[in-house]
Amino acid sequence: MRRDDVVDRPVTTAVAGVLVLLCAVAATASAAVPGHTALIDSGPRYGWNYLPAVWSLLAGLGAAGVVMLARPRLARPAAAVAAVLAAQVAGHGVVAVRDWFHANAASGMAENNLATVVTFAAAVAVAATVAACVSVAVLWHEPATGWRALLRPARPGYVAAGAALAAGLPLVAGAAFGDADLTSLGQAALMWSLPWGGGLAALGWLGPQAGRAAGLAIAGSVLSTLISFTRFFVWQLS
Repeated sequence: MRRDDVVDRPVTTAVAGVLVLLCAVAATASAAVPGHTALIDSGPRYGWNYLPAVWSLLAGLGAAGVVMLARPRLARPAAAVAAVLAAQVAGHGVVAVRDWFHANAASGMAENNLATVVTFAAAVAVAATVAACVSVAVLWHEPATGWRALLRPARPGYVAAGAALAAGLPLVAGAAFGDADLTSLGQAALMWSLPWGGGLAALGWLGPQAGRAAGLAIAGSVLSTLISFTRFFVWQLS
């Protein structure tokens, strides 16, 4: 294991793991609060404005917090995973705030329920943002060669690829689904391209073990998202 992948702060990383785990629990509990429409002939309808993938992201975030708590030597790889997943969960929370207002305009929410679900969606975004910040703090260490090392990543190809992914994926998704308006592009960036692109770009600076962990987190997130969309399209066709 390279020195860059080792954290010699067991107490600090344990505290960080507890914080990440608590944030994951708080975000999961907040996301689990359903919205429901106003009473109609068939009774109230309940639902969530989250893709199924968000639950696997939250589970992964909690597991990363446990690893940071229990295995300090694996804190940096676990923090790399947590940073990627937390950034994506935060994006889902921000987008859910907007989607609840859209759902209310389309079908009408039950009295006081709109304020409730919007508040909890915001709580998802806040808790995940805190987890991401804590994870980045665990990953951070002062460059041995000074600040210029930050401007000269060891693997600049990953930085370029990450920037291209962050900027290009929303445009590709917008063209594929016919939703190229600014709001749709922003949602795609928050939920997918920025977390994935940022994680990929971070590989330019991370050590090999933390870099592999971040790469696996991105791959798992992509797979989970594809499964969610596949299930959605199958449901639409059934």
